[in-house]
Amino acid sequence: MKRLFVLIFTVVLLSGCETKPEERGFDNYEGWKLLYRNDNEGKTIFGNKQDLIDAARMGYPIRIGFGSKRSNDTTKSVEHIANAAFLTVTNSNELFAQIQPIIGQKPDLDGDSLGINFRENIKWAILVGTNGFSDRLSIDRFKDTIAGHRNLPTEVSWFVDFPRKNDDYSQKVWPLWKK
Repeated sequence: MKRLFVLIFTVVLLSGCETKPEERGFDNYEGWKLLYRNDNEGKTIFGNKQDLIDAARMGYPIRIGFGSKRSNDTTKSVEHIANAAFLTVTNSNELFAQIQPIIGQKPDLDGDSLGINFRENIKWAILVGTNGFSDRLSIDRFKDTIAGHRNLPTEVSWFVDFPRKNDDYSQKVWPLWKK
């Protein structure tokens, strides 16, 4: 009975506490920082997912980074970094980010000198999640039709732009639907 009372007291006490950004160590950050990284199965590689979700709820700008290596020649690789244009927090424990569609590009990794060309007829967008989820969409720009659509689990690096030291860190963090 005593253990139950202690457990209930602790839960009630903690439920009334809101963590301030400086208590999470955000006051040590300024500018763009890698805050979280997940593998393609959604397992944490680096950082704390809740810190990332809190930073999103606080309105801090977020960038995503992802890439790949060729399976037959691992010296050939590409990395993409883009600003998240639209963020979604689901069930308070996963974050999804979507980038604005861009004109497709095709890196030439095999030429005498590295180059990259536009794929004039293709627009491309991606939606990634902290759970390893990824949805890629290609759009034929001239026909305005979907040219390709596929899900491919993706390892993602999540970068957050923290405000300057003299900015206000006193924002409360709670679900955005909460009144």
